[in-house]
Amino acid sequence: MILYILNIIFYLMAFVSFLLYTLKAKNTIKYSLVFIMLGNLSYLVKLIINVKTGVVFGNIDAIVAFSGNVIMLFYGILLTRFRNLENIGFIISFIGALFSMANLRNVFLHQQPSLLNPIFLIHIISAGLSYSFIMLGGIFSLLKLISEKQIKQKKFSKTYVPIYTLIFIEKLSINMSFIFLTITILFGVMWSFYYDKSLYVDPKIIVISFLWFYYAILVHTYIFKSSKPTTISVLSALGSTITVISVIFIKHSIITG
Repeated sequence: MILYILNIIFYLMAFVSFLLYTLKAKNTIKYSLVFIMLGNLSYLVKLIINVKTGVVFGNIDAIVAFSGNVIMLFYGILLTRFRNLENIGFIISFIGALFSMANLRNVFLHQQPSLLNPIFLIHIISAGLSYSFIMLGGIFSLLKLISEKQIKQKKFSKTYVPIYTLIFIEKLSINMSFIFLTITILFGVMWSFYYDKSLYVDPKIIVISFLWFYYAILVHTYIFKSSKPTTISVLSALGSTITVISVIFIKHSIITG
């Protein structure tokens, strides 16, 4: 149990390290490979112990966790050869941590779930905050597109807002959306471990995971300016639309089912 937790913590530390690097704190990148190595080492030790006890891949959760650790190992090896891959490290390391969390599922299955559980409450609160920032980002992205059109046409309405203000709020909203989606997924996965149902086909978790990946790319695009500002605003508005549809029509099967 402790080794599984250490495995996850090290991958999350790698995620933070890569994210700080992406945000231009370049002195943190030297720790990323160390965290990946320690995460793999923790899993390897636990795997050896499991082999000795005759329990290795008893269920789908163990296979998912194994896949996550193989991904991290392979990525770490590639990173030593192709340094430009470190720009997507925060995405890979978070996926590795998420997959590794499958090892904890059997522990939680034997506990009684409660809607007052702190894990569930954090999941709900962070989900609400992430949806709020996604919607805020979408609204200000639309306002930014309208303002850009007004600037080109040199026609300004009474509701005109300076473009630099809209850019600041749009960027802040996109970044905060990604942060709270990350928290939502982590605690949503832990909450789902209380139920003897397959996490991997829960429609809400799948949609939130898609939104997380979507906004991870959006954050990456925003920071490295790999797309036009107008394109980013359109994608932000599209993300808001997808979120509204998912909130209205898609529910957690582990609660409603």
